[in-house]
Amino acid sequence: MDKKVFLITGVTGAIGGAIARKLDSLGATLILTGRDTKKVEIFIDKELTQSNHIVLKLDLEDIDSISKSIDDLLFHDIRIDGFVHASGVGEVRPLKMTTPKFIYKVMNINFTSFIEIIRCIVNSKFKNKKISIVGISAIGAFQGNSTKTAYCASKAAMNAAVRCLAIELGDKGIRINTVAPGATQSKMMDDILSLPGGEQTLDKIKERQFLGVCSPNDIADAIHFLLSDSSKMITGTCLAVDGGKLST
Repeated sequence: MDKKVFLITGVTGAIGGAIARKLDSLGATLILTGRDTKKVEIFIDKELTQSNHIVLKLDLEDIDSISKSIDDLLFHDIRIDGFVHASGVGEVRPLKMTTPKFIYKVMNINFTSFIEIIRCIVNSKFKNKKISIVGISAIGAFQGNSTKTAYCASKAAMNAAVRCLAIELGDKGIRINTVAPGATQSKMMDDILSLPGGEQTLDKIKERQFLGVCSPNDIADAIHFLLSDSSKMITGTCLAVDGGKLST
């Protein structure tokens, strides 16, 4: 990763932060995005060791603004080696509250912005000849879950799109994959444990995810692998890092 450059969304989340720390420790230069750039700057100051990282203002809900934000990177005279879409909204709602407005929000952040960033990268002059792209999917893309219609649909859409884009972009030197985390230590997990019956919910998770709850670093390690040349023959696939959950 030394001297390579990666664009990452969602670094203020548990998984995105772990990815950034991992790549920073290996010498990579990072372009870190956020709607609130001050939060990203604080993350860099507190969590990362290098000072050469770039902060990019990016609003994933405003799809039409993404192209202009990506174009702004041309002024930094850099070429990226990869992109990780770690942003995501996991809000859940029963069907009666799953309005079109809510669906659009979830799809824009989890899926549509991912595709738009890729479109802009592919058509730009700031990518290297060979790059690797990784999206954070979810086990929910494969398993149904009550109240998670919009969330699971957005992650399944990401996986389907990646299979198509792997074929379309392969001859351009672009590999693209997703990682599907199982239950992972995060704010979402803390929220579950804080609810009445949280410990019982955790026990049920561990019944199926028999290797235990993932740490954000477990997910970051998998993404590091997919970004690296060690995975040069892997594209169009979803790598489950789920403690065995999909096998049960």
